[in-house]
Amino acid sequence: MTLFLRVLRLCSESISMPLLAPLRHYALVRMLMQREIANRTTGTAMGRLWPLLQPALQVLGLWFMFAVVYDMRNVRGPGYAQYMLLSMLPWLCFSEVLARATGLFREFSPLYARSRFPLEVLPTMALVMPTLVYTPVLMLTALWLLGLFAAVKAIVVIPLLLVWTLPLVLFCTVAGLFVRDFGQALPFMLTLLMYLTPILYFPDMLPAAMRDWLWLNPMADWMALIHAWLGGNILPRESIVRLVVLWLLLLVPCWLWFRRTLLHVRELL
Repeated sequence: MTLFLRVLRLCSESISMPLLAPLRHYALVRMLMQREIANRTTGTAMGRLWPLLQPALQVLGLWFMFAVVYDMRNVRGPGYAQYMLLSMLPWLCFSEVLARATGLFREFSPLYARSRFPLEVLPTMALVMPTLVYTPVLMLTALWLLGLFAAVKAIVVIPLLLVWTLPLVLFCTVAGLFVRDFGQALPFMLTLLMYLTPILYFPDMLPAAMRDWLWLNPMADWMALIHAWLGGNILPRESIVRLVVLWLLLLVPCWLWFRRTLLHVRELL
C-alpha cells in the first residue's frame, strides 16, 4: 500500500509540477518571454512580426514547391497540399521544441549560476514561445485551406501537442547537458523520424506491410488525430489511447530524472 501511495504521489507530482510551475512563477516567465522576444526582434524592420513570419514563409515555400513545382495537386489529388501543410506545421513546432530543449541549461546558465532561480521553469521556456508562434500560423493556414470552423478548432492543436511533448522536453534538457553527443545526434534522429511519419506523403502511399507498423510511431498517431480533428472526422480512438498511455509512461521517469539532476546542474556549469 505504501509503494502504491508513493507511486501515486510521484504521478501527481510529475503531472502538476511542470504544468503549474509557469503559474507559480508567472512574473518570471513573462519577463523571460519579453526578454526573448526583444532579443529576437530588436533592431529589425518587421519587429515582433518576425517570429510569426518565419513559419508562415516556410509554409508558403513548401506550398510553392509541392503544389506548383511538383504539381502534386494533379499527381496525388487536390488534398495533398492541404495534408502536407497541416502536417508540417505541427512537426516544425515539435522538432523546434526538442532541438532547443537540449541547450536550455546552457542558454539560461547566466541567470541561475550565481543566484536563486527556479530551474523547473526552464522546460516551460522551450514550450511557451512555440505555442505563441505556431498556434496563430496554424490557425491562418487552416482558415486558408479548410475554412473558419477548422481555424477555430486549430487553436488547441499546438498546445495539446506541446503538453504531450513535455516528457520528451524533460529528457532532452537533461540529456543535452550531460551527454554532449545527444545534441549532435538529435537533428539526425528528428529528420529520420520525419521521413518515417506520414507528413510529406499520405499514409496509403506506404507499402501495406509498412502501414501495419505505423502504430509504433506516436507522431503518426498525432498526424491522424490532427487531420481528423481539423477535417471534422471521427477521431481515431486507438491513436488517443496510445498517445495518452505513452505520455503517462514517460512523464514520471522523465520528471524524476529531471528533478534529481537539478542538484548537479550548477556544479557542472
